[in-house]
Amino acid sequence: MSTHLISARLIKNLSLAGLVLVSVGCGSIGKNKQQDFLKPLASSAAQSPKAYSQEMPSDYTLCVETAKTVAANGHAVEAIKLYERAESLNPTAPLLDSNLAPLYASLGNHSDAITRYQRSVSQDPNNIELCNNFAWTLMEAERFPEAITEATRGLKIDGESQRLHSTLAMIHYRQGDHIKALQGFEKAYGTVAAHHNLSLLDIEAGNIDSAKEHLRIANQSPEVNSQANILLTALETHTAKH
Repeated sequence: MSTHLISARLIKNLSLAGLVLVSVGCGSIGKNKQQDFLKPLASSAAQSPKAYSQEMPSDYTLCVETAKTVAANGHAVEAIKLYERAESLNPTAPLLDSNLAPLYASLGNHSDAITRYQRSVSQDPNNIELCNNFAWTLMEAERFPEAITEATRGLKIDGESQRLHSTLAMIHYRQGDHIKALQGFEKAYGTVAAHHNLSLLDIEAGNIDSAKEHLRIANQSPEVNSQANILLTALETHTAKH
């Protein structure tokens, strides 16, 4: 998750007035309630005259390809069922860890997500995106030392990764070390954006005075930061009314 997405979500949550800122094949799974998920495969075969002479995809392939479509449309539960079904259909095929890990994580199933991420990372240790997502999931599970270790490992591979610096900063913030959090955001986005992001996190945590101080520091910089100015004005107006 990027810092800019964090900002958008937190700003939205402020709610301040004026703030802008089975034993059968996979083909039978979910037909009663999820017919639309299978339509792309069916329509593709119907439009191609050669399709009738081609070998039909295996149930395993149907499961995997349908799961990808389902997941892309935001249906995590259904996608998980399809991926798990695919694994059971072909036990000799590689496990679908990298597909399942983020889906488990999105549903708050941190235990299964972490197990899948651990296997994925061991197979592809230099994948920075995988490393970042694993570290984020460890953080969400409040396994902070492990999260820091994973994010730090990734930064040894790519010391310029903004996402990893930002994720490490978030881990430090969740752990209560706001100084290291600020330093991490500074490495990722610069001083002004760092204070802005800390203010947003403080607002979400209910630390309004600290949030104001970060915004004041951001506004003192020659660098223009209209969002920080708008947010500070909104906060001061909001707190003055309460």
